[in-house]
Amino acid sequence: MAAANTTPPVDSSTSVSADEQAAKAVHKRYEGLVMVRTKAIKGKGAWYWAHLEPMLVHNHDTGLPKAVKLRCSLCDAVFSASNPSRTASEHLKRGTCPNFNSVVKPISSVSPSSACCCFATSAAASFFFAPPQSP
Repeated sequence: MAAANTTPPVDSSTSVSADEQAAKAVHKRYEGLVMVRTKAIKGKGAWYWAHLEPMLVHNHDTGLPKAVKLRCSLCDAVFSASNPSRTASEHLKRGTCPNFNSVVKPISSVSPSSACCCFATSAAASFFFAPPQSP
């Protein structure tokens, strides 16, 4: 007696379902990154989100989202979204981005006139800079 074939036939709806599930996961990741970026731009997150924008990459055949990438808004370079912090440090801080200037001037190079305190001309200046009174 011949053994019966017990493997179920491959159904094309199963692969579509798997593609749709993958697309749903990618879209969820994208929405999460957009939410983090929105909060960061409002001041509640990392500085680099002002320069990195999440974007969806779509499958040409199905039109479904297949990946999330980060685009540098300064130079239009595209990176993996797997580790945004690493992307920021490698691309922005290390000088790879031609349009990002993060050079910090040493305090010794700042002229005294530009380093003047903004409150020195206010009414509070007399409190902070007045000579001590003798009794």
